Amino acid sequence: MKKNYNKKLSHQIDLVDTLIIVLFFMLTIIYAYGQFGEEILNFYVILSVMIGCIIGYYTNITIAILYSILFNFAYASLHIFVYITQAIPININVYFWMIVIPLFAIMFALKGKWIRDLQMENLSLKKENNEYVMVDKETGLRNSQSFFSELQGYMNINKRYGIIANLMLVKVKYENEVVRIIGMPKFEKIITLLSSEIDKMLREEDRKYILRDSNMFGVVFLTQNDDGEMVKDRLKNTIRQLAFHEEEALIHKMKLEIMVGLASFDQEKTSNAYEFFQMAEKDMEYDV
Repeated sequence: MKKNYNKKLSHQIDLVDTLIIVLFFMLTIIYAYGQFGEEILNFYVILSVMIGCIIGYYTNITIAILYSILFNFAYASLHIFVYITQAIPININVYFWMIVIPLFAIMFALKGKWIRDLQMENLSLKKENNEYVMVDKETGLRNSQSFFSELQGYMNINKRYGIIANLMLVKVKYENEVVRIIGMPKFEKIITLLSSEIDKMLREEDRKYILRDSNMFGVVFLTQNDDGEMVKDRLKNTIRQLAFHEEEALIHKMKLEIMVGLASFDQEKTSNAYEFFQMAEKDMEYDV
């Protein structure tokens, strides 16, 4: 089920931001015209306000409240001690800061929590959307999200109608060495070119996939006869004759080789799509 963006949470963050701006403005006015600057201790209290905001923002409300309690206890204790020892009366500034510190710390804690909630929701929505995307945006081929489910569908066609379901896996030979020589950006160009050639060579009704996790292509096709090997040989010959762009001199001088694994579904030997995939992968290991 598609999730909607949490507008309520976004409005709450906007509201807190507005209140924080207003409070900072009020604090500036009070500090400037309330003679707060005459007492050096108030400078350190302002620093404590900033520390409380940072602690609240990066932790949670509980930590922000704990910080406020500790600050108020230490701050009040200091003034009580001064009052007892030196008979200096407790100024109204003390009560002001004992309210301001918790207020700022808790507001920043709320803002931090709501922002993290939005970030988690955003990640969740992205993950959910990726699960519904079936086509690779770079190559136009179907991606691994749909590979195994659709492979199972072809296996069911074989069981019901007796048509041969073939799975062909294609991978660049000596992949790690090729990447070390030409670099990943140029290797991605090879992958894009291969996907284009595979798409053009095979029939429109054949299913073509790019399995990004393993830099591998998958092709599922149906045949009436044992024509899978013929398709495999034709694909390998086509790849051998690939021409790269002249500006990619390093790639152009390379002789690109691929490994191709082919398996035909046999319901007596294979019970699920993953086993079918493993059969083709094992056949590819022998393609030297």
